[in-house]
Amino acid sequence: MTRVLFVTNTFPPDYTGGAEVSLYHTCRGLMAAGVTCRVLHINNRRQAAGDDRFSVDGIPVRRVQFDSHRIWQDILDRRVVEVVRQEIRRFRPDLVHVHNVSGSSLAPFVACRAEHAPVVNTLHDYWLLCPNNMLYRRDGSTCDPAAHPDGCRQCFRRYDYWAPVPYRRRLFARLTANVRFFISPSQALIAQHVAAGYAPGRFRCVRHGIEDRPIPPADQLSGPVAEVCAAAQTRPTLLFAGGGVEIKGAQTVLDALPALTEALDGLQLIVAGGGDDVILRRFRRHAPAAQVLGPVPFQQMRALYAAADLVLLPSVVPESFSMVVYEAFQAGAPAVGAAIGAVPELIAHDMRGYLFPPGDAGALAAQAAAHFAKPAYERRRMRHACREFIVSQLSLANHVTALQRVYQEVLA
Repeated sequence: MTRVLFVTNTFPPDYTGGAEVSLYHTCRGLMAAGVTCRVLHINNRRQAAGDDRFSVDGIPVRRVQFDSHRIWQDILDRRVVEVVRQEIRRFRPDLVHVHNVSGSSLAPFVACRAEHAPVVNTLHDYWLLCPNNMLYRRDGSTCDPAAHPDGCRQCFRRYDYWAPVPYRRRLFARLTANVRFFISPSQALIAQHVAAGYAPGRFRCVRHGIEDRPIPPADQLSGPVAEVCAAAQTRPTLLFAGGGVEIKGAQTVLDALPALTEALDGLQLIVAGGGDDVILRRFRRHAPAAQVLGPVPFQQMRALYAAADLVLLPSVVPESFSMVVYEAFQAGAPAVGAAIGAVPELIAHDMRGYLFPPGDAGALAAQAAAHFAKPAYERRRMRHACREFIVSQLSLANHVTALQRVYQEVLA
């Protein structure tokens, strides 16, 4: 029986962004297939230190947090090295599978080298290439990492001190040299790394999978979530799960709202998620059309996806994948997405949703209005196509099978 130690910087219940939810599904799927899994959730940027063990839906988790942090520990934190080595010796995995490391440094890879443990790394963003993780400049423009082979001097320390250092990318490449394969959920993410100098043969594309779980019934919902789901029965409903987060395209949605309210009589825009309070206040000014819910437990998010006629994905940065699209499609909701990063790999225009140029609020509003102008049977056909795409291409079973093939390749 294969034993896999997962190392990541966050994991439920602490945070449930796309990377964390995808790892949760991965563990559930692998354990159902007979793989013994353990998660080491380790982070060196917390307010309080701690070391505890617990389980999340049967997944064993060790959570280690450090409350003191020095600039150089963004790159290599020796405390993290020792904890990872300790866990490898205790658990004795056949393979270490590293996920997000931007909150724990490159220490997990150094620890694996010291313990002679085979290691793979699932990429969730562009941190190996970009200190901002998302190829996003301070002026709001996106960056081409291939155009900056000597580092990111123009983008100074949004997250780490090493942004302007010319050899940052070369140092990262050296410290990850023992990674057998970088596992990517999209071809777009692979292309960016290859363009920046990584060898194509070091990558394997394994799309994330999503567990088939039921939509919570209405009697299990409460408060604002129950109210907006009930209203969705009679009002055209859009869901934006990016809250007040700039890079998720919140401003694009705000700019599109006047045209959307004019085109769609009785519009309900559900805004879920936290973020910048200033942006969220701007959404609240558009009430009752805009309903700002704030953070929503990911179990109840399923109900919101199912209630929505369309889900908005107006990201202004190149998404490495999009758990929002996965969850929307599983619930049968088409998506209107910015044609950037991996989004066009998921949204087939006019089949499972619509694509528009990033940042173009007018185009977003036009695509949404065009959707509601379609006959009801065509909208039902799109919802069916979304669910079918999950079952045939993005199921958890498909993901687990593909991931086990990579594991076998490493361990052969």
